[in-house]
Amino acid sequence: MLPNHRCNGSVDTNGRVFVDGCEYPMASGIVATEDVIQRSIKAMAQTIAKDYKPLSHRDFRLPSRSTSATEGCVSETPISYDNPLIIISVLKGSYIFTADFIRYLGDCGLPHVVDFVRLASYNSGTHSTGSVSMLMGLKFENLRGKHVLIVEDVCDSGRTLRFLRDNIMEKYQPKSIKTLVMVNKEPAARKVNFEPEYACLDGPNKYIVGYGFEVNDRYRHLRHIFTLRDGEATRYPAKL
Repeated sequence: MLPNHRCNGSVDTNGRVFVDGCEYPMASGIVATEDVIQRSIKAMAQTIAKDYKPLSHRDFRLPSRSTSATEGCVSETPISYDNPLIIISVLKGSYIFTADFIRYLGDCGLPHVVDFVRLASYNSGTHSTGSVSMLMGLKFENLRGKHVLIVEDVCDSGRTLRFLRDNIMEKYQPKSIKTLVMVNKEPAARKVNFEPEYACLDGPNKYIVGYGFEVNDRYRHLRHIFTLRDGEATRYPAKL
């Protein structure tokens, strides 16, 4: 998409969804077009860079021979490429969002590194199981005393993000942990008490697809975010 392009999205009187003249038959409505998505991510990267640049990590080091076991073990170090912000991206839904976000964050001059986890709360289709399981854990090990930012595609029930936040806090003891989501669904979607600190867009309490959001792995590639048309989730097999 050209930098200054403004997408033209519409829903006609028959409920058909169009963006820039292209019909999206799987969609019932438009949450955000590509231009809105990119502007919101760029603005959020600027906000987060401003929030984190003044901060410092706690650097835990073993005492030297000239110090006692309780002296010289902890120092405060600014966020830099030696001690970058730790970004944890939740697969699979947030990988497209994460790729765009970290490039904007780099443009803002905030040093960061990225690791990935993979969690599951949906068996198939559009219905959550009500429980969260860890399918792939972090490769990073030294998060103690660091600032951690979780990047996820959506906050709906809140279960996945609360599970991950609590798991990281207990296991790694970071200095701080906050959450960024692409879409924050309305409060009616919540099943637990959780709110992300940062959200690029607000969204309806409906199933959404596009820009990383999917149903049985379909429609992740779409440049825009749509609400899913009724009955669309049953069109495809749960497993490939």
